[in-house]
Amino acid sequence: MTPSQKPGTTPLMGASQEPGTTRGLARLGVSGEQLLFWLLLALWVLNVADLLLTHYVLWLGFATEENGVMRYFLHEGTLAATVFKIGIVSVGALLLWRVRHHRAALVAAVLLVAVFAAVVAYQAAWAISL
Repeated sequence: MTPSQKPGTTPLMGASQEPGTTRGLARLGVSGEQLLFWLLLALWVLNVADLLLTHYVLWLGFATEENGVMRYFLHEGTLAATVFKIGIVSVGALLLWRVRHHRAALVAAVLLVAVFAAVVAYQAAWAISL
């Protein structure tokens, strides 16, 4: 624990590093904040890809939306679904950015990008096979 660190908190960076960096990233010249920014951007792009692929296969009639919340918004219309889906992920990304100095924000972003990438890859492979 560093002198300025509150008890029970885990900093994103090591005690001898600049704010916003992690040990491995510092050697690469990349700060934790830079990595988080690019991960959140990737998350947003993957979210839009997920929306477009979902809309495409629903339009073709080859799938149904299993997510009850998105099913409701899609029933209300494409605009409602788009605003909700982009809006909810944007709010989540902004919240992660707000707590960017905590290691958990970076971990959460990595996990979210991995999940969205897997979902989009699965959807793309399935759509191509049609």
